[in-house]
Amino acid sequence: MQEILRAAVGKWTTLEEPEFGAGAWPSGLKQEPPLGAHLATSRRGYSHHGVYIGRGWVVHYSGLSEFWQCGPVEEASLSRFANSHPVRIVHHAQLPYSPEEIVRRARSRLGENNYRLLTNNCEHFCNWCLSGVNVSSQVARPLRLTFRVLGALILGRSARRRSFGTASRQEYG
Repeated sequence: MQEILRAAVGKWTTLEEPEFGAGAWPSGLKQEPPLGAHLATSRRGYSHHGVYIGRGWVVHYSGLSEFWQCGPVEEASLSRFANSHPVRIVHHAQLPYSPEEIVRRARSRLGENNYRLLTNNCEHFCNWCLSGVNVSSQVARPLRLTFRVLGALILGRSARRRSFGTASRQEYG
């Protein structure tokens, strides 16, 4: 029965209301996510993020969600959002907005088509909806590493120059 439901779920293309039986949520979820939940699903090399708005629907930035093509903020069925990948809930410690306000914030950006991988991606969108902060850990982590490596190279070079200069002055002083 679950296989039949999963097969049917994958075929939704219109805004019809999905119906799931107990334990039949797609993408590995055991029950309906809470309203306003930050959802994530792993893809090849990155995670895709969306906001759960209830009744089996997610608002997400569809940019790069399928075949590396940019797309707008849209409502999609949970199955379409998951794209046959497991879905997990991203937990946030404290949120300044109620679940209803999170959903309102997500829907307020429907149709926006300003996807930018480094500054306005699907994770930036979700974090903004939930916390008001436009941040992506997927982007921040590699940038921090890059800056650390560059900093170490610059500091290392600078330290070598100082130590070389000090030794030279002492020897020839």
